[in-house]
Amino acid sequence: MEAICIETENINPEILRRCLLSQVESWQRSGLLQEFNETCKGTVTIWDCKVINDGQARDFRQLAAQVIADYIISEVEPVLLDKIAVLHHPHLGENERQQITNNVRQRLTREEMLTGESRRYMILRHLEDFLQGQDQINIEGFVRFRLQDYQRELLNLINQSADDWMIEKEYQDFINLLKYFVEIQQPRFPEMHLMHRDEGTVLCDNKFKVLHKEQNQDIEGADAIVSTLVTAAPNDIIVHVNNFSGDNELVSTVQQIFDARVKLCFGCEHCRRGK
Repeated sequence: MEAICIETENINPEILRRCLLSQVESWQRSGLLQEFNETCKGTVTIWDCKVINDGQARDFRQLAAQVIADYIISEVEPVLLDKIAVLHHPHLGENERQQITNNVRQRLTREEMLTGESRRYMILRHLEDFLQGQDQINIEGFVRFRLQDYQRELLNLINQSADDWMIEKEYQDFINLLKYFVEIQQPRFPEMHLMHRDEGTVLCDNKFKVLHKEQNQDIEGADAIVSTLVTAAPNDIIVHVNNFSGDNELVSTVQQIFDARVKLCFGCEHCRRGK
């Protein structure tokens, strides 16, 4: 009779226990599994699985590999991401690290949906290859020594997410600083209009007199317009959105800085003139 031992060093093995027990009954009903015993040796929990006959061992190993792969993705991976974030980004607070790891998991899900490549499938293949020649698997040891490429990929994603978070934080700090400047200044104009014309992006006063113009090819044009608006600190900014593309960064930035002062125009005679 061939046996397979599944081990974990987790101090709280309850989740893995439930994962295994959820399958044991069906394995026993199908005549695949004869015995399922749990023992503890120090901090290690061991589940001893004995199949009814040796000819069924290969089928059982494949089924056990599926359970373990699901467990690694759902339970081990979040813990692993947290450990990587703490080890490589100790300067970040707990909330920031949690945000970074959540972003990584969301990114993994999105990429798998787009590419069809599954990290579960990769882990499953490694598990099946390992169990072909072994009748015992320590899950933490398997992840540590057999899934090093997987761990390196998680590290790369954590680093990328941390960089993205830092860039976003610096951007938000800058936006908040500009908002503060706007709040403490006396408005120089009651109203200003922001619109895009064939020759470029323009700022106008309440009588539609052009106060500032940036050519389309001017890379720094958006920054110059934001600077002009912050300096002028108008009571209201009318953004003629029909003249901008649907996802315009300039419009988004102006809305973040000026908040309730921004009013959106979706079509007027001045919009039509600008086309």
